[in-house]
Amino acid sequence: QSRGVAGALRSTGLEPLLGGRGSAASSATAPKRISANERMERYIEAAAALSEQKAPQCAAALRAMKPAFGLLLHVMILVGMGYARLYGQVYEIYKGLPLKQLKMIAGLILCFFGGTYITLIAAFEAFRTMGGQSLYEDLTFVSEQVKTISDAQARDALMDENRDGIADVDQITPEELTRRKLKVAMVAVDDPSKLQAAVGSLWAACLAVLATLKLQFAQTAAYALAFAEMVKFPVLRAAAPSVTWGLGKDLTHWVDPVVDTTLKVICILLVWYLAKIRAAFYSGIRGGKMFAEAAIAFCDERGWMDKVPDFVAKKPFIADESYLDEAVGFTVAAIGIYWQVSSNFFLPFPLDWLLWPVTMAEYFLEVQVSWS
Repeated sequence: QSRGVAGALRSTGLEPLLGGRGSAASSATAPKRISANERMERYIEAAAALSEQKAPQCAAALRAMKPAFGLLLHVMILVGMGYARLYGQVYEIYKGLPLKQLKMIAGLILCFFGGTYITLIAAFEAFRTMGGQSLYEDLTFVSEQVKTISDAQARDALMDENRDGIADVDQITPEELTRRKLKVAMVAVDDPSKLQAAVGSLWAACLAVLATLKLQFAQTAAYALAFAEMVKFPVLRAAAPSVTWGLGKDLTHWVDPVVDTTLKVICILLVWYLAKIRAAFYSGIRGGKMFAEAAIAFCDERGWMDKVPDFVAKKPFIADESYLDEAVGFTVAAIGIYWQVSSNFFLPFPLDWLLWPVTMAEYFLEVQVSWS
């Protein structure tokens, strides 16, 4: 189990930060490292030193809350490492699947998650239509460079040039540590121009996708704001006495902004819910069709369709002359739509934990589309 944890740390490039020593550290000549807690405190001190001149209050807060920030960083790194390994394994499985099986999985995702992740699926479609292959290549190159930098940092963390048995990075000041880490990262990148172009391309694509989503879902926000404007007066007349009593006489001038803002938030959430219902129906039917066509083609390739009863599929089986794909597709679509609507577009356990980063990305896009 210890070897498995060590391998996980090495594969994510987080081993030096969390206190692991890697294969080099297992030898007798490996330098001694400070504890993981002390290392976290040094990184926080480095951040405080960087903000000392421009934001002294921030530096003081970082130093005062150093133990809490250290614990928070530990938790964030461990959680991020776990999700990175999980999604990495899923991606490896994805790369090895045939096209028809990928189409089946894509259909099921649309059926059961099309309304829950309405903006995320729309963003994926936008990325794909804007040159998905080139963007994928840029993303692959950036991830490779991040891995290269991580490996270089791991090797640098084990350097002991003065041969005193203690790692050099543990004997320098936080300011020197920051400069050293930055220099190691810059030296590790062998083609900065290509990295700059790749990051710029991804950034431009993200801005373009956000603009596309805002245009696509502008009607949703417009409906919400228009509805809030129509019902504002009766709601304000009904709620003003209670809000005035709650705020007090000195804050009566805040009654209108409080009611107006609350009403707009409620209306936007309501309209988003209705938009998700509409998306669930559309994506459910579309995904059910994709799944059925791919599943029947998959079974037909393996000769399984010849073994089913004649009342299910006539022999010889011809997909274009059969209603089996419609029957399967609409059945799966109905199940997916009912599952999404009945759960109010919330995921059950353990899917909510497994897909938590995806859900956070969906919430981020919804906020960007509705409020920014």
